[in-house]
Amino acid sequence: MNVDEIVEIRKVINQALSRIDDLVREIEKEKQKLKEEIEKRMYKLQLGQIDYAQLQEFFEEPYVILPTRKKDQWYVIAPRWLNFQIGWLERQTKGYNIFIVNKYIKWFTDIPKPIQEKLGLTEQPFPFKVQDGKLITTEELQELAWQKYRKYLYRKEGKDQIRIKKGYEFRLIAQMVEDGTLPFIPKPIEPDDLRPYDKIKLRPYQTEAWQKFLKTGAIGIYWAFGAGKSFFGLYALGRIKGRKLVIVPSLTLKEQWQKRIEQYLPEYKNEIEIQTYHAYHKVRDKTYTLIIFDEAQHLPANTFIRLATLRTKYRLGFSGSPFREDGRENYIIALTGFPVGMSWEHLIKLKVVKEPTFRVYILKNEKEKMRKLEELLQIPMKTIIFCDWIKLGEQISKKFNIPFIYSETKDRLDIIRKSNTCVVSRVGDEGLSFPDLERVIEIAFLFGSRMQESQRFGRLMHSLQRQPEHIILMTEKEFEAYQKRLYAITERGFRIEYIR
Repeated sequence: MNVDEIVEIRKVINQALSRIDDLVREIEKEKQKLKEEIEKRMYKLQLGQIDYAQLQEFFEEPYVILPTRKKDQWYVIAPRWLNFQIGWLERQTKGYNIFIVNKYIKWFTDIPKPIQEKLGLTEQPFPFKVQDGKLITTEELQELAWQKYRKYLYRKEGKDQIRIKKGYEFRLIAQMVEDGTLPFIPKPIEPDDLRPYDKIKLRPYQTEAWQKFLKTGAIGIYWAFGAGKSFFGLYALGRIKGRKLVIVPSLTLKEQWQKRIEQYLPEYKNEIEIQTYHAYHKVRDKTYTLIIFDEAQHLPANTFIRLATLRTKYRLGFSGSPFREDGRENYIIALTGFPVGMSWEHLIKLKVVKEPTFRVYILKNEKEKMRKLEELLQIPMKTIIFCDWIKLGEQISKKFNIPFIYSETKDRLDIIRKSNTCVVSRVGDEGLSFPDLERVIEIAFLFGSRMQESQRFGRLMHSLQRQPEHIILMTEKEFEAYQKRLYAITERGFRIEYIR
């Protein structure tokens, strides 16, 4: 390197350093402007001067943790402007998000370690396990287990086992899950139950889940919508030999599973049975190698929970929204197995799922909702209009000359697939996957149901389109009464644009 080259390099370095100095000065100016603006606003609100030392401490711990009335459950309160999500969003004020966190939420999603420490979620669980109708303890802890779970237990057997009352096994497991213990004993997949299958290629995080399934024989997968839970299930159906059962919540989802099995597993379709959660009477006397509970958040319902007692060697549970209005999330884990979760934020960063844009139009009345719908439909794109009410769905169908898909409609998936725009009742809430879907419009919905809201915007997370849109049309009265359904969006960290 000659002298001229060295001089040129130094010149470039000095220019870069000068630009950095300029940027630092600009940042300091913006910082001062922001400080002055904050102080100005605080003065207008008559809130006094800012203590910047206290503000520094605030950013070290920008949330408040308070106990709820329920044991082992807490409120976590954080400013709305802070990109912070945890647990289940209970409600919002103009300035704050109020989340609910319990002891088993850590198995569904990531919880910051400082919060885990404050809530005691880092404590070691009891080494209790449940197997073949027995609670397995240690000799030292048998009496403690007997006293702690007495109402579920029948009698002590030996020095480290306790017989569980007949019919109480899942209740005991659910209570142990709520107490912070995963009481499952891994039952690895037997090599003789496996066969080669390569029509579906798993992504790295799916491969990790498959390895856990091979080691345990029972897992619940709680990835975001569009992250590939159904394809993981198809892969499992291909790899596992023997009779298999897929349980789904609706005939629409049953049709979708049938079409995918025809596409990916035609040679094994005679091994696979698909039934809805209402069909217990059709399967109660059968034995399976594998059962898949799709949309497993339905399983804890009183009418469906007995499905968990079906005879099977292995089980899988899938849910993109593992929450229930009745608070029985612990049963979702108890009835499916070892939980496998991944944060929505991480999946979005991996570009596995899409982040839709969200808009809520708050309108005067139903007439204005129809007018806004007509305006939106002037922009042509692949659209599903969700409408819970049959009469209104038929009205929209007739007005815009588009198909209406509801409980009595046959070949639902084909109609949706072939239509650029269609109206769909709640039969399409769960599981539908259309890569070309560009827009979802909700015009009628199940009151304040956050479960339904998360399922509906989840349809867009399957989309391969560049920027899918989720639009909700609400009257003033609906917004006032049912806005809690929108927490299903904001608790995932998504922003909503409100338009009046």
